[in-house]
Amino acid sequence: MRKPHVIEAIIGNTKVLGQLDSNGILQRFYWPAVDYYQQIKLFLAAVFLDGLVFFEDENFKIKSGFVDDFAYFFEYKIADKTIFQLDFVDFETDSLVRLWETGFEDFYVFLEPMINSSSLFNAAKVDKEKEIIYAYFKGRYIGLAFGNKIESFTVKNGIDDANDNQLEGWLEATNPQIAVKLKNAGRVVCFLAFGNSKDEVYRKLSYLKQKGYDDVYSQNKTFWEKKFSKVKLICTEDPKDIELQKRSAYVFYTLQNSKTGGILAASEVDEKFFHCGGYGFVWGRDAAFITAAMDALGLSREVEKFFEFKFSCQEKEGFWDQRYYTDGTLAPSWGVQIDETASVVWGFLSHCERQNSLHLIDLHKEQLKKALLFLIATVDNEKGVVFRSFDLWEEREGIHLYSNASIYAALEKTKKYFPELGSEIKRKLKAIKNQIATAFYSPKLLRYVRSTDVRISREEFLKLPEENRYVEKDEKYEITYYFKKQDEVVDISMLGVYYPFEMIDSSDKAFKATVLAIERECQNTIVGGYKRYSDDRYIGGNPWILTTLWLAIYYKKTGQVDKAEKLFEWAKAHSLSNGLFPEQVDRLTGKPAWVVPLAWSHAMYVLYLYEQIN
Repeated sequence: MRKPHVIEAIIGNTKVLGQLDSNGILQRFYWPAVDYYQQIKLFLAAVFLDGLVFFEDENFKIKSGFVDDFAYFFEYKIADKTIFQLDFVDFETDSLVRLWETGFEDFYVFLEPMINSSSLFNAAKVDKEKEIIYAYFKGRYIGLAFGNKIESFTVKNGIDDANDNQLEGWLEATNPQIAVKLKNAGRVVCFLAFGNSKDEVYRKLSYLKQKGYDDVYSQNKTFWEKKFSKVKLICTEDPKDIELQKRSAYVFYTLQNSKTGGILAASEVDEKFFHCGGYGFVWGRDAAFITAAMDALGLSREVEKFFEFKFSCQEKEGFWDQRYYTDGTLAPSWGVQIDETASVVWGFLSHCERQNSLHLIDLHKEQLKKALLFLIATVDNEKGVVFRSFDLWEEREGIHLYSNASIYAALEKTKKYFPELGSEIKRKLKAIKNQIATAFYSPKLLRYVRSTDVRISREEFLKLPEENRYVEKDEKYEITYYFKKQDEVVDISMLGVYYPFEMIDSSDKAFKATVLAIERECQNTIVGGYKRYSDDRYIGGNPWILTTLWLAIYYKKTGQVDKAEKLFEWAKAHSLSNGLFPEQVDRLTGKPAWVVPLAWSHAMYVLYLYEQIN
């Protein structure tokens, strides 16, 4: 069964991460880190009337939202009775803590494990003496315990067994589906713990049960109050901005693995790569924006931790590959993306300069130089960038305007810290500038193009005019490579030459014509907002929050305040009611589409505010 791709909220503690859908169902729980492994196949609750009623359903849901900026609640109504559900992740034990408040007497909890992302060969046992039910697989354990008295249980065919309001008491099973009937005195408390041994799970659950729900909640509230006390909120006339900034800080905190420093683009929702290549990974591209936003909110120590992480997983050749897990190991990738390396270099030096932490540059000078030499080698003194890589959207292999701008910005930043390479860097900068003005300029369109030398299929090649195509033969194998000379598609990322990489001035005529083309060809005229590029078909070709805010920042920086504010308000209006930003907005309905929350979306929101005060 495929899990839903669109969720409502994430809950975490900076080490592990859970996802709640719009009905309050815990769809995924990642342990022992924020990005791996998914541990839950099914976790449901029900009351018994004339049969089981699974209340985590849109037909019963009344409202939902954050409580104390870290816990998440849902409220339901069935037969004139309400059910209140509250979830959070304990910072000390990395356990899920759930509370239900309700007057229904017959209350059931169901759990089907998926330990280490596999539902195969899981098994479960009941410890009647300690009132703990645990599942296990290859040295990993999940433990289930309650603050209430257990009336009956089974670990086999739990949902079917509960249909007659009685459980048969199976103590052990493989491929388990656990069911527990609880004595309800107004509230039910559930603890779900994870560990590398049965003893570890028992210790965690014993601690939580002994501490009690109220004390555990109070401790976690204090933990998050301390976290939020570091956040420097940017004051505006709209009180909603305070909530959105808090949510942004929460997203940055929970998507960062505090043990290693790696920051996820988003919590994974497409683990089988059904629609895409996944989101639960660390990208240098996203992080260039995310870390700038974190600095703006005062989370500079967390940013420093992130760059420590990046330097720890640098490849021996000096570059960073497309993406990584938060433990620093290489994640599934499909090609080098040169802007990843340039973004890390530029982002790190920008952080050091913003925070006046220039000692960090000396600390990482050797790694920086390796990255710098790698970037220098990608630039020919006459032709400019000659290294083909994937574009920032990871869809096309070629030489790209955004990627070139990122390399330019990285080299420009580094030249004063490596004076021995100064003259060589100047030659490279000049070559990239000249390449942008010539190879990336279209005399026909009087504007810039997004890419050159783009690898294409033979089918596409045959449709192109001869003046815009060429082939290359493999020197060793009988393979012909087909290329498009210029890719004229209008792309929002072309703004990158101005913001954030400051390679081209806003008065540049070709750039101004490029912006006009973006306005004309990327706008959604039905629900508003801007898609990534004119013929974007990913998830239907929706407008994105980050792309719309990218254009808003351009307007803000160039004094077009009314235009900027209009797009900024559009982005705010298309956040979820809980203050989380999606990646995309449905092109027809205006509802949140695809990943929620996306760290890059939150970053662009914060960076717009930061532009406002600067």
